Amino acid sequence: MTSADYLHTAFLLAKRANSKNIRPNPFVGAIIVDDKGIIIGEGYHQKAGEAHAEVLAINDALAKSKDLSNSTLYVSLEPCSHSGKTPPCTLLILEHKIPKVVIGSMDPNPLVSGAKELKDAGVNVEICIQPSIVELNSTFNINQLNRRPKFIVKAATTLNGKMADRFGNSKWISNDKSRHYVHAVLRTNADAILTTATTVIRDNATMNSRVAEHEPKELNLIIIDKQLDILKEENKALNIFYKREKTKIYLVTDKTFENTLPEHIEIINVNMHEGECDLLALSTILLNKNICEVLVEAGGKLNASLLKAKIVDELNIFMAPSLLIDNSSINLFNSSELQGIENSIQLSLQETQSFDSDIMLKYKVLY
Repeated sequence: MTSADYLHTAFLLAKRANSKNIRPNPFVGAIIVDDKGIIIGEGYHQKAGEAHAEVLAINDALAKSKDLSNSTLYVSLEPCSHSGKTPPCTLLILEHKIPKVVIGSMDPNPLVSGAKELKDAGVNVEICIQPSIVELNSTFNINQLNRRPKFIVKAATTLNGKMADRFGNSKWISNDKSRHYVHAVLRTNADAILTTATTVIRDNATMNSRVAEHEPKELNLIIIDKQLDILKEENKALNIFYKREKTKIYLVTDKTFENTLPEHIEIINVNMHEGECDLLALSTILLNKNICEVLVEAGGKLNASLLKAKIVDELNIFMAPSLLIDNSSINLFNSSELQGIENSIQLSLQETQSFDSDIMLKYKVLY
């Protein structure tokens, strides 16, 4: 087996983790291979604050061999060299005299310099970047490099980019299989859904995660609500007010609210300029609340504002085989600003999937 083969094994281990259990940490898998090429230890990071993948792999190997001085550690992400909730993994590697470490991706955290520390200590460090591993940790990388959550815009549209008719009716543009994917993958992986009070009140959606044969799972909900309309008496029966035990409804506004709120509702105050929210300030606040990945399910105006703020990282567009021939129907992106073709936002197609007659297009946004 090649280094890439062993790193793929580490990658598959890393993928076993539940993203919400490890955040704000990355996915990491590690294996120990002896001098005969046999895997004698494996592990993956399973919960924030608990043992890292390297520690689990080393301990697993030690149960089979007390001497690791002829082994190689393959790890999907650069080992940490600083103390956080757990000790540095580099110290354990050096303690057990592991002579070679192969790394599948580098850690963007400036506090991590594990590769250099190991090299300086005489360890043979091989850096073998694997695109699949880098992509697995796209949320973590964005959190570290941009100091904000990863933002994913999701929408179901007609072939000509319409999200709803002029009256706001959108049920159902996409089919059952597309909607199942949204719940099973996009909502399940997200830490929160971002939307607007207009969308919540108009659609009266529950905004949780529902997968067949499983109990609905609650989700944090972030609502841009300048006038705090969600708290008005006539909206107290909205479906978003289901029983919450672990999550919150965050209302984003520049207004103050004097009355006592239930524990699961929290006001986030940010500046509003000409009716538009300071999205960059909001993104910083959200990351500080350990909201690392945000799924945007909103109207064309907020979608466009997020793009203009350059904080949309990914688009997941579910395109249905239908057309809305009406200039007043609702566009996926809605802005009155003049934009020449030379300033068009460029996208990179990452994935396509078919759900019967629907097509899902996943794009990375290029800035």
